[in-house]
Amino acid sequence: MFEISATASFEASHYIDADAGAPHYRRVHGHSFLVTVSVAAQAPDRDGWVMDLGALENLLERVLSGLDHTVLNDVPGLEKPTFEHILLWIESRMKAEGVTPSRLEIERPTLRQRAVFTPR
Repeated sequence: MFEISATASFEASHYIDADAGAPHYRRVHGHSFLVTVSVAAQAPDRDGWVMDLGALENLLERVLSGLDHTVLNDVPGLEKPTFEHILLWIESRMKAEGVTPSRLEIERPTLRQRAVFTPR
């Protein structure tokens, strides 16, 4: 199995209105996010790769541009902008563009927090 990855970042604010969450999650606050998207294949294609890395990078940057410098809660589909929902949102936009990710990661580097999603 071969897997290639591209990473891009975005800046956004959000609030988490969760019953189980700490009270300060409910305040609007911002983060720097890093997102890594991977695409896998059993073998390279006839050009010798899984996918053009430049095309993957461009697609990821286009998808994330819809999140950059926004209040994530205001983005349709991200009313509850947890790591999990953000990754599902990114996956759906990648798939709509014809790319099915094998793995997605999101990270808040300053907090040393991350989540991984491996679609089945």
